[in-house]
Amino acid sequence: MWIPPKHYPRGSRLSALEKNELKRRALEMVLLLFYVEDLKHFVLSSIEATDRVGRAARTEPHSDNKPKRLYKAAWARLVNAGVLTQDESDEIEKLIDYRNLVAHQIHNLTGDITRVQSLQMDGDKVRYRFGALKKARHLRDKVLSRMRRGFVLSLSFRSLWFEAAERTYIEELKRLDRKIRRQGMALQAELDEANATIFRLRQSGLLERLHPGHPNQIGRNGQLTERGVDCCRQLFEAGASPFVVAHLMRLSLRAATRQFRAWQSST
Repeated sequence: MWIPPKHYPRGSRLSALEKNELKRRALEMVLLLFYVEDLKHFVLSSIEATDRVGRAARTEPHSDNKPKRLYKAAWARLVNAGVLTQDESDEIEKLIDYRNLVAHQIHNLTGDITRVQSLQMDGDKVRYRFGALKKARHLRDKVLSRMRRGFVLSLSFRSLWFEAAERTYIEELKRLDRKIRRQGMALQAELDEANATIFRLRQSGLLERLHPGHPNQIGRNGQLTERGVDCCRQLFEAGASPFVVAHLMRLSLRAATRQFRAWQSST
């Protein structure tokens, strides 16, 4: 069965809501990269400092120079020391894998927001983790606090060098969250109203009679035929908004609004 492509009445450009969502993801990914890398650096350097001060035998993390095994041994040591639970250790490893995805496959985290349907990823393929930033920051702060007992802490200027950027990004994320929430509510209200109108028109039998969006309503030049104009006018008479007509007729919102004004002036 042929499924018509998605139609965007407001055109091919992303909406303000979608643009703000992409901005939010970008800022969250930058912060997540820093938190995960800072956590890895702090844990490993603190373990090394603890071993040096205690004159202990070098542990597995230092006898294997493969990074993945190095950090796995470090998380295991923190679990044994009671700094982390096993679940927290597993979550950190998942966040590290996600950090690698951000660094090397960032396109997989934004592919659901596009106007090109043939390129649009479905929800199962997009792997953006909402809430990952909050988890990364929480676990980083928890580890930094708990390692004060039983470990020699390694100090660095990393957090200080990033402090101004971090504060700026967090403030901007708060502003974006407010905008996205407001825009999302407005969009949902518009969609709810449009769906209610379409349901009412379908129940009345008008859609079945008019067949809005039928090919015979659009001429070869892309303009509405007389049937198309008449269909728009009957939809307006039935209480449809320009947005609903644009959706049903597969017109741009601008074209539907133009038809609406023409209908108003003629009545």
